[in-house]
Amino acid sequence: MVTKKKAKKNEDFKKVKLKVGKKLKKTTTTDTTIKARKVVLAQQLEEKIDSEDKPLSFRGLTLDDLSKQLGHFNKNIRNSAIIGLKQILTSRPDLITIHLRTLIPSIARLMSDNSLEPSHRVQLKALLRVICTVPSQTMSAHITLFLAHVFRALSHMELPIRNFALSILSTLMSSYPELCRNNPDLFPSFINFLGSSRKPLWNKPGFLDTILSFVNVFDVSRRKQIQEIDLKINFEDQKFDEKSGDLKNVFYQSEGQSPFDFTIMTSSKATSVSPFELPSALLNLNKVLAPLITTSILEDTGGTFLPQTTCLIESIVRAAENQSNDFLLKDFRQQVIDSMDSVRKAILKRKGKSDKLRNAAKWLIVE
Repeated sequence: MVTKKKAKKNEDFKKVKLKVGKKLKKTTTTDTTIKARKVVLAQQLEEKIDSEDKPLSFRGLTLDDLSKQLGHFNKNIRNSAIIGLKQILTSRPDLITIHLRTLIPSIARLMSDNSLEPSHRVQLKALLRVICTVPSQTMSAHITLFLAHVFRALSHMELPIRNFALSILSTLMSSYPELCRNNPDLFPSFINFLGSSRKPLWNKPGFLDTILSFVNVFDVSRRKQIQEIDLKINFEDQKFDEKSGDLKNVFYQSEGQSPFDFTIMTSSKATSVSPFELPSALLNLNKVLAPLITTSILEDTGGTFLPQTTCLIESIVRAAENQSNDFLLKDFRQQVIDSMDSVRKAILKRKGKSDKLRNAAKWLIVE
């Protein structure tokens, strides 16, 4: 009987028995056989049908699919998603309100995308204008994030992106003036932009128009004035004397403004303090606008930008004249005149069409 010790010793010298008909593979042989199995996903086989709840784009993609493709690494796919979203939202504007929570972050961040070509930015601008058709009540919850992306694009290193952000800011201010005025970051951010070297040239198309829209948003003198009226009411007959006043004029408000906003009590932020009501803020605005207005007066010999320049001067003068808190700043009027000294000199120096400028700045010009 073989002992365990001897059997263990013989294991190293045991001959391997090969099965009949089988050959060992050589160590240098490469196996080229391919084994494949089918993987069937039920969702991929489902046919996408255009319905009222989920309309399809020209490429057969839903709104959710297109929103995801806005973050694709390929710029052509991103541009195709922009075009598809514009197509769906133009034909179905009711979907903007429903999907605004996801549309704003995914679309607004593309404003700072430097890989987009000029033709792509044209499509993106058209899409953002479609987004800005929603009512201000709907946009109020998203305006802060929207403007944050605009401010980010305004601080970009590349000039085309900053110019694009200016055009979007102009659209927002014209569509939602109340929301823009109530945003605490818009006034200081835009003032810093105008005072920096990153602003475009004064004669860049649309630049002065954007500045004018910005001034009009914060110009408190453009708000509706409170109308006082004595109304005689007969409580016995439960009637009021129609000759004493017209209630339509009392309760008439501009579009988008609550009829219950009164002088003391208000249901919204419509009566919040504007920076134009603060002397220091108005002076800061004058300091950054004065060089632009001066350059426009001296270099615009053809009068192309004369209407915008005149309106800017009129707005500044009107805000200074109607400044109710001028007592907060010593010699406020003189400081306004000093801040616009270059404008006054440019008007006096200008030849030709200067009557309109003189009339607009007569409060500043001291003969």
